[in-house]
Amino acid sequence: MRKYAEVFRISFKMQIIWRFDVIMTMVATIARIIAAWILWLAIFQGREMVSGFTFDAMLSYYIVAAIISSIDFSHQVSGEVAWLIKSGGFSKHMVTPMNPMGFFGSMAGGESAFHLVFSVFAAALCYFAFGVNIMLSTDIFSILLAFVMILMGLTFMIGYHYFVGIMAFKFLSVDFFTHVQSSIIAFATGSMIPLSLLPNGVVSVLRYLPFTHVVYTPTMLLTGQKSITEGVTGLCVLLIWTAAMLIIAQRTYTRMRIKYDGVGI
Repeated sequence: MRKYAEVFRISFKMQIIWRFDVIMTMVATIARIIAAWILWLAIFQGREMVSGFTFDAMLSYYIVAAIISSIDFSHQVSGEVAWLIKSGGFSKHMVTPMNPMGFFGSMAGGESAFHLVFSVFAAALCYFAFGVNIMLSTDIFSILLAFVMILMGLTFMIGYHYFVGIMAFKFLSVDFFTHVQSSIIAFATGSMIPLSLLPNGVVSVLRYLPFTHVVYTPTMLLTGQKSITEGVTGLCVLLIWTAAMLIIAQRTYTRMRIKYDGVGI
């Protein structure tokens, strides 16, 4: 574990160099919250409630969801892994005493930890600018459960994107997978809209998929809009999917690596 912790630390420190990326992350978070504020201000005009949400509850959801979404850098894993495989640079990860998935996961984790501080700062700016009465749960168990789900969700997304990346062993390009799935995942995680606004039939299906519990469920727990029972159920679903995804990704890598002809260290 020490070597992965070192990769995490180095990745964390590297973010200090790329100040522009940090600024852009903050700007993107602020822009997303402002866009939601303008949109829902128009929708709530003359209304007290929309699908069980008050205006403050809806803005609280978007602020918390924006923070969780902005610290997910797992999408970079698929692109980097695919590029390294095609360029031959992935060879070095096959000979170093570290599991490639653990290495890229630690790198993504370091980025997420660094950007978390600035994402919270960006959300705080929006809070003071708009005077939103943020609704946050005061139940300690709900908060702890939400944080466990956030960490588990990031782990699942890293495993998922690593799996997409190693598809470059077999396919000439993984652009199709990365481009098509990005919008679908953003919708399924609840980053675009609260999933409770969807028809009950759709929500019933999404409840058993992992993406729902990456952003939507922990956000609802943190804003006090979901019960602990529903949270525990979501965590169990996410645990099962995460374990399955990590096993599938590792076995796929083990099987495909023996056919790799890449060169370059």
